[in-house]
Amino acid sequence: MKQYNRKLLKKKVYIVAMLILSAVIILTLPMWTITHIEVQDNNWYTDEEIIKISMADNNHILNTMPKEVKKQLQRLPYIRDVSVKYVFPGKMIIRVSEREPLGYVPFMGTYLCLDEQGQVIEQTHKDNVALPIIKGVRFSKFKIGEYLPVENEDTLLTGLEIIRILKKHKFENKVKKIDVYNVEQIHLYVDNLDVIIGNIGDFDKKLQWLIEAQDVYDMGVLDLSNIKNGQAILSPIT
Repeated sequence: MKQYNRKLLKKKVYIVAMLILSAVIILTLPMWTITHIEVQDNNWYTDEEIIKISMADNNHILNTMPKEVKKQLQRLPYIRDVSVKYVFPGKMIIRVSEREPLGYVPFMGTYLCLDEQGQVIEQTHKDNVALPIIKGVRFSKFKIGEYLPVENEDTLLTGLEIIRILKKHKFENKVKKIDVYNVEQIHLYVDNLDVIIGNIGDFDKKLQWLIEAQDVYDMGVLDLSNIKNGQAILSPIT
């Protein structure tokens, strides 16, 4: 009986060893190496940049956990979220969700790029930025990837909402600066035209009037704060 048990045990050990050996051999086959990476929904970064940062190319699938790939890519300032999918054999699909820059705020000679939620995407020294600059927002510190800690929150929220409406009308590239220091007396700066819009109320209507009138009024101070009463006043620059 004991001899039978020994033989049975040896047989089980042999089977287990063979299974382990087979698994090791299978896992070392080239089909488990990631040889092709497909990147989807990326605009701010090239496929090559995403693939390089992911550190997944030509790596074994067991050494490339989706959680780690996601962690690596979320270090990029414009990346909000990442999904990773492995497709047998040897293919990985990386789909990214990017932050959409909405505007800038000045900070000590630089500009902070903000997304739609007011999170800081990056800090730039460029003087010629692509989106409107929001002036009048008070803060003393910031951290990239976090919400801008402003003292006067209503100014930032107002500035971001104005840019959203500008984007809806495809007019955000025309407005260089938005001064929200006084949210009851907001100024837009369009080339050489200082546009007073008052508060954000009826801003859609005020903006539509400005879009139609911009070819006529290209210099001076244009007061649209009472446009709901049919009053638009242009004053020359003095």
